[in-house]
Amino acid sequence: MSLTKKIWTLGLTFSFVFVSLTAVEGQLKTTQIIKFVPDISVRGDRSGNCWTGSIAAQRPDAWRCMIGNGIFDPCFASPEGEFVVCDPNPAKGKPGFRLNLTEPLPRQDMPVRSPEAGTGSGWLVELADGTLCQPVTGASGLVGGKTISYYCENGKKGDYVSILGDLDARKPLWTAEKATTVEGRNGPKLIKSKKMAVSRVWQ
Repeated sequence: MSLTKKIWTLGLTFSFVFVSLTAVEGQLKTTQIIKFVPDISVRGDRSGNCWTGSIAAQRPDAWRCMIGNGIFDPCFASPEGEFVVCDPNPAKGKPGFRLNLTEPLPRQDMPVRSPEAGTGSGWLVELADGTLCQPVTGASGLVGGKTISYYCENGKKGDYVSILGDLDARKPLWTAEKATTVEGRNGPKLIKSKKMAVSRVWQ
């Protein structure tokens, strides 16, 4: 295949993908807000403890838990509080695993905050292009003066994908600023950003 034909074919493929994603965004009218219910029938042989309320999920039955030095957030308590369900991913059909508690759950000390007017939140966010993002629960950073609020599935090798600032929930179809960055000498360096519709949010 000639170089010209290869370039033309790649350009046509890119155009098709771009048009397809634009069409998907155009079909979305409302962001689907899902109240997550953990599958308490899951099994697992892991044991650990939870020491404080979840940072990622603003709900009273969500916890921040540890197995050794590994942190899982959020983990969702069973009705009796005998175990928690950690690391679920409902967008991918993964129920997570059961964490048997080595000590009772503590008193919930993490205040359940309501988002500010016009903003939304979720512990798992799916953008219109299928990118999945979860809240930053540790040290964050600034990109172009905006806070990195969600880390997303990475793009190309060496790129980092995130959401900057709050989710915009002023309309039924929420939007987010999806950013691609690389690691710079003085922190994350913005490559590009785009306002994108939010298709689903798990709370």
